[in-house]
Amino acid sequence: MYFKLRQLSDRVFTAIILTLIAVLLTYNGLLIRFDNLHYDLGRYLTFKPAPADIVIVAIDEASLESIGRWPWSRIVHADLVNKLKQEQARVIGLDIIFSEPELSNSEADGVLDEAIKQAGNVVLPILFEQPYKGSPIKQSDPLAAYAGHAAALGSVHVPLDADGIARSINLWEGLGAARLPHFSQAVLQAAKQLPPGIALFPTNKSNVSSSDLIALDARKVKFLGPPNHFQRISYIKALSGEYPLHFFKDKIVLVGATAVGLGDVLPTPVSAYLQPMPGVEFHANAIEAMRNSGLIIDAPFWLTCILSMILAVIPLLFLPKLSPLKSLVAIIFYYFIVMASAVALPQLFNLWIPPAGALIAILLAYPIWSWRKLESAQLYLETALQSLHADLALLGVNKDDLEYADDKDLMRSRISNVRLASKHLHDLHSERRDTLSFISHDLRAPLGAAIMLLNEKEANKNLPRISNMLNKSLAMADNFLQSSRAEMANAAKFQVLDLASLLQQSLDDTYAMSKTKEISFKTEISTDNLWIKGDFGLLQRAVTNVLMNAVKYSPVEGVIEVGLQESNNEAILTITDAGPGIEPEKIAKIFHRFSRAEGKNQASEGTGLGLYFVDVTIRKHGGTVKAESELGQGSKFTLAFPLEIQSNEANFP
Repeated sequence: MYFKLRQLSDRVFTAIILTLIAVLLTYNGLLIRFDNLHYDLGRYLTFKPAPADIVIVAIDEASLESIGRWPWSRIVHADLVNKLKQEQARVIGLDIIFSEPELSNSEADGVLDEAIKQAGNVVLPILFEQPYKGSPIKQSDPLAAYAGHAAALGSVHVPLDADGIARSINLWEGLGAARLPHFSQAVLQAAKQLPPGIALFPTNKSNVSSSDLIALDARKVKFLGPPNHFQRISYIKALSGEYPLHFFKDKIVLVGATAVGLGDVLPTPVSAYLQPMPGVEFHANAIEAMRNSGLIIDAPFWLTCILSMILAVIPLLFLPKLSPLKSLVAIIFYYFIVMASAVALPQLFNLWIPPAGALIAILLAYPIWSWRKLESAQLYLETALQSLHADLALLGVNKDDLEYADDKDLMRSRISNVRLASKHLHDLHSERRDTLSFISHDLRAPLGAAIMLLNEKEANKNLPRISNMLNKSLAMADNFLQSSRAEMANAAKFQVLDLASLLQQSLDDTYAMSKTKEISFKTEISTDNLWIKGDFGLLQRAVTNVLMNAVKYSPVEGVIEVGLQESNNEAILTITDAGPGIEPEKIAKIFHRFSRAEGKNQASEGTGLGLYFVDVTIRKHGGTVKAESELGQGSKFTLAFPLEIQSNEANFP
């Protein structure tokens, strides 16, 4: 009971430590980069083809070389808007900031405004920027005329995570009380493809005095692929008509910078720093994710903590049941299952649960549990040693002889003391063996001599009675000696022998006794050699004991059935008598030391050691013995031995 409570306390203690680790790591965010690593891995494994109805008109190096240095005249952008209107584009998202009038041409703003008005499906961006560190955040709106004729306005602000990677958008944000939709929402609103689950706040176009940027409902973007994954067409080719017929019809057209020199690039989970993604392509990914309900929600903190705690303590369900090696393999396997689940969760359910707290707790589960088990093992070893020392002291062993000199290594000291106690036990075992030898020589020999002397004095009327008593004493001493010999049998000294030959010799030894009762044997013995490994003398005596019992309890002229066959790599020996049988409730105790199945059919003679000897001997040889019986139906004893896979050149004992 004590050690069960100790094991329970170890589990509870380990569970508390693991849950604290999981919650603390989840709370303080120390392993945010570790979490992001798993999130990004999931994005690399879930690439999909880009939709055919989203096209990026790229302000690329070829366009800059052909049209000229940036910024271009707004007349150029007006020509592109008119061109796209003629091609019946569903919506035109101009990812270009028009917050100040064009000074080089006073008519250019009017031309672009007219083009926006005539198109009726142009979406313009609003930019939040901080001119320098510590300065107030500035909101850059399109010119009032543009904003009035635009189909929708949206924020192109993309927040960066702690590691500088862009993974998310804010569905609504603004300064103070303003609530602006993200650019991707505005585009889908203009295209009439905004999913029902995404609602829009009214756009507040007025400047707000507050410098605090308020962001609401952050969602992670499910990227379809690396940069240049969406179909692109160069700005100059779109402007000059170098594209297939109806190329832009009913498509969402996003116009934005892709030239690295223009600086509108973002490091993303599918591009990182070496090949940043253009901002316009980031918005294309956000648009596709939003309209297909592919934006990923961060799980609430409380849910993350609960799941992390549950995942952290699950190893305690299997660690106590496994060996150290299997526990290590199971922990590694479980770790990868949790990691794979965390990676797959956003793709399957659009939910992101940071796994770092749970994963680190899982990795620490094995060493923490091993530490607790080692502490318990040391405590058990110490208690067992104290109990063993007390028992040895009662047997006369000097206390000073039970401990080595102090060792600074506590574990090594305990092992040394166990080895010393084992040596004393071995010595006591040797003394017990000597005692048995003494009993064999000094008890059996006088009893045998007395019987011989009594047999010479036939005139004494008490001679038969005394002789019977001495024979019983001799039989008891002999049975006790044989039982002790079976208990101390050394399996390392067993030799290969043929069970069929052994059985035949036992039948020969039983012949004289069976002849007096005119009992016959019906045998069915396998013709194949059944090789087993064991002590010939012990096994032969055990089989003979069972046969003698069968003869003893069988009626005159009865038949005893003996079978020996191979089954499932075992040699099966069955001995069935025709006796009165044994009551079922008494069968369980017939193999116990000094135990007999008392009853009206029980023979008066016997020591209760015969079947005990059989059971000990068979178990020493790795086999089993069982009895089956019903009153009036006889008894059946089944002895099973593991076969020794051996060639015909086996060494005989």
